[in-house]
Amino acid sequence: MLKIYGHFMSMPTNKVRLCVSYLGLPHEYVHVDLQMGEQLKPEYLEINPAGRVPAIDDSGFKLSQSDAINKYLCALSGPSAFYPQDAQEQAMVNQWADVGSHHVMQAMARVFFNKIVCQLIGETPDEASIKTGENMLGRDLPLINSRLQEHEYLVGDQITLADINLLAGLEPADMCGIDLAQYEAITKWRTGLMQQEFYQRVHTHFAAEMAGG
Repeated sequence: MLKIYGHFMSMPTNKVRLCVSYLGLPHEYVHVDLQMGEQLKPEYLEINPAGRVPAIDDSGFKLSQSDAINKYLCALSGPSAFYPQDAQEQAMVNQWADVGSHHVMQAMARVFFNKIVCQLIGETPDEASIKTGENMLGRDLPLINSRLQEHEYLVGDQITLADINLLAGLEPADMCGIDLAQYEAITKWRTGLMQQEFYQRVHTHFAAEMAGG
């Protein structure tokens, strides 16, 4: 049985959970309590020596890094429009998937850590890092909004892995006070995805799951 290890506060974890839910692959989700240091226990370090989430154990095959995990899940699921085999089509998915992972999620992580996580762990927020994250989002979200004005999804008229990455990267926006209302196309796209069954199987809303801890 495929086991996915993660934490509900982790955007990369939610990226994997949303992907496996969309693909409909049988799996067991195992919560790793980061606050209690479970990621540093020997039994978890055997799965991911880096002591981070997410990670998977697929009947002895162990893998970490959310993007690598999701591409592995796509390979398990088989070729589809979600992650096509054609070199150019796949490259377009990878391009926009990287925007979600390496630009939006990295920017949001700065804001989320300093505005939310710091309060939970008793650290002083880094206001400069918050500003940097907000500036990064202010640079990239207009580009994404323009893309979604032209296409129903990031890579055309069907959902792909790229949409999963961006959706996960935007999860903390409401909690962090990031106003997405100014990006009408993003808001419409996001609302539509959050209403779909694959999303609802993971959580009704990121903030709601956070509250339930």
